[in-house]
Amino acid sequence: MKISVFSNLRRDDVYQIAKQAVDVLSKFCEEVYISEKFKDIFDADVTFVPKNKMMELCDLAIAIGGDGTTLSIAKLASLSGKKVLGINAGRLGFMSGLEKDELELLNNLGSGEFEVDERMMLKACVYSNNELVSVHHCLNDAVITRGSLARLIDINVVSEGRIVTQIRADGMIVSTPTGSTAYSMAAGGPVVSPDNSCFVVTPICPHSLLNRSVVFSSDKELEVFIESDVHNNSFLAIDGKESIPIDNESRIVISKSEYKAKLIKIKPDNFYEILNKKIIERQ
Repeated sequence: MKISVFSNLRRDDVYQIAKQAVDVLSKFCEEVYISEKFKDIFDADVTFVPKNKMMELCDLAIAIGGDGTTLSIAKLASLSGKKVLGINAGRLGFMSGLEKDELELLNNLGSGEFEVDERMMLKACVYSNNELVSVHHCLNDAVITRGSLARLIDINVVSEGRIVTQIRADGMIVSTPTGSTAYSMAAGGPVVSPDNSCFVVTPICPHSLLNRSVVFSSDKELEVFIESDVHNNSFLAIDGKESIPIDNESRIVISKSEYKAKLIKIKPDNFYEILNKKIIERQ
């Protein structure tokens, strides 16, 4: 088995976790790959390769960090059908399969004693004047937000040629079930188990006495149009990483992605137990 370990080894806490993880992995792995940019600081029996080759060379990937790290590596792995295990070195670690004091369970990778949790992703296609500008794949959410000025924007959501909602708000979140416990939940959206296949559409600070999310089956296609004044451009944020400027001529088409994130599950905890441990009990 060949495993690539993705982590920021210049963080002391991550370095120690990675060192311990590699010690376990080296017992049964044919190769353990680490980015060559850490060759000067990481003293272990690993193979250093260019970062852009790490996913191609491995059988599965390990992401050491917070949820942002796991999210980023899981998206990258989905493009080539690879599996990912997250090891929590952050605050929450909701997407992580292991905590830093559970590294002996990495032996389960060698024995095959693990499950793979497939997560639906969404695809956001950005059109301008009916021409395709860009395509983005999201594991958590696609978020339409106002620009730097504190002014509301008008957002229209259309499904099957019919207007579903028209609302004035700071923005709109379209999340996957995985993303339902992230920004969408903070904006008042429902928590959805990741074994579902749907989109959750949640307004951000709507100018309304009602603030309700709408859940759509993932076999639907959503079109989102925005209207903002000439002094206040809007943006489409992809998983909180990419930010694409959009305007009144833009059209965003949301659909189910052809890719799936494959998260390795070693422990027996189910989604609701993790929800209680990671979020509810920490309140």
